[in-house]
Amino acid sequence: MTVHLRLIGLLAASLALASAVPVAAQDAVTVTAPAPSAVLGDLTLRAPDGRDIPVFVFPAAEERAVVVFSHGLGGDPRAYREIIGRWAQAGFTVVAPLHVDSQRHPGGGRAGGAVAFMTRIADLAVVRDHVRAEHAGKPIAVAGHSFGSLLSLMAGGAVTAVGPQSDPDVRAVVALSSPGAIQGLVQPETYGGLTVPMLMVTGDADVVATYAPDWRAHRIPFDTAPPGDRMLVIFGGGEHGLVAEGTEAQRAFLAEVTLDFLRAHASGDPEAQARLAALSAPAGVQIERR
Repeated sequence: MTVHLRLIGLLAASLALASAVPVAAQDAVTVTAPAPSAVLGDLTLRAPDGRDIPVFVFPAAEERAVVVFSHGLGGDPRAYREIIGRWAQAGFTVVAPLHVDSQRHPGGGRAGGAVAFMTRIADLAVVRDHVRAEHAGKPIAVAGHSFGSLLSLMAGGAVTAVGPQSDPDVRAVVALSSPGAIQGLVQPETYGGLTVPMLMVTGDADVVATYAPDWRAHRIPFDTAPPGDRMLVIFGGGEHGLVAEGTEAQRAFLAEVTLDFLRAHASGDPEAQARLAALSAPAGVQIERR
């Protein structure tokens, strides 16, 4: 619970971030789901401030590890059900909170700015505590899309303007379209603190006007983190919603590479590590390693 207690000291700093964090629901990808009032989640956890946190669980029949997943701003975990489902089928239980900024949240998704950021920090800390208690002894990885990937990178050691939020139990990070350099929040040294293996995925059409007008902004975590177990996959023509809305071939390759990354670095599979090291990019894809 130490991460929760740190939130008290961060509230004042969060006020300065209200204009730094994007508030538009530009991370959202297509999803067919119940109306906001019907969203209850598979379980409900309690935040330090007394809020209910709806959480969706995608269980693995033969669990190798657990992935804590954070959706994009305004999004919903179920929008990513294809890739999450593949992870679960391969032995990775996925536990994914519905954040207050979601358009599918019972509160209507009206939260933005510092509120969205700080409540996400709390949500994910609570979920990781839940995973430690209910999946004792299982390795933990974190993953996220866009805004959610920033929170995942923070759990892996990245340090934003609000200070350290790392979790020593996190073994690997899968970052799908990092939000880049959010002014006032992401600093030049932010990713210098990343201590765990990282897979970054983006596309050369992955543009978000408010915080990534140039797709190369998504490279920042890969380019500025200390070298070692860093992998960057760039899809030609890949847009911001690639993870759920790319072509069938793109989604299949994305599932393949993310699964082997999780196998290699979350559950310590040497064969998956060897496949990653030898992996060559298909047509229309670039792979970089550091």
